[in-house]
Amino acid sequence: MIEDLRDRLERLGLSQYLDAFVAEGFDSWETVVDITESDLTALNVKLGHRRKLQRAIVESTGRSIAPLVPDPRKGTIADESYRSDDSAAESRSSGKRTGDPSSHAGTTTKRKYRRHPKPDDNAPERPPSAYVIFSNHVRETLKGQNHSFTEIAKIVGERWQVLSPSDRESCERQANFAKEKYGVALAEYKKTAEYGSYQEYLAEFKAK
Repeated sequence: MIEDLRDRLERLGLSQYLDAFVAEGFDSWETVVDITESDLTALNVKLGHRRKLQRAIVESTGRSIAPLVPDPRKGTIADESYRSDDSAAESRSSGKRTGDPSSHAGTTTKRKYRRHPKPDDNAPERPPSAYVIFSNHVRETLKGQNHSFTEIAKIVGERWQVLSPSDRESCERQANFAKEKYGVALAEYKKTAEYGSYQEYLAEFKAK
């Protein structure tokens, strides 16, 4: 699950937030799609980056990031989902012109908790990506410097952006080697009774 999240963040150019997300329990894309604006504020995610994430969540699920609590003074959401300022202003003015009652709704629908299957503890550990290998190396060099998770994630992201081609290739070679080992281990694991039991559990979980 972390591997999928890592790949998605890398494609969005937001890989510098991976460590901070995981540290706060957002360790899969399924949990990130339930993230709220207040979560992103606490994680110090920049506004422009929030909008990138917002678009990806909308494309993936068809719904926006959950906003903050309603503002009782205005009867509207105090902090709108991460649309651009222009589109938010256009939406507000459009609501005034048409008298659309939905634009002045004072309540929000409570999001239903999404259940997720428990992970397969017997499965081989998923291989780290080149970025995570690099991140682990940087973390080692920063030990004892009292950086927060957010600060470390920012440092890792900045250093990754300026990493030399040769060093990046070295990380990618290590990642490819780990991926090959994982493929072999997974193929062997699929022959075990534990794998069969977990597949039965998944089938029962999805049927509920």
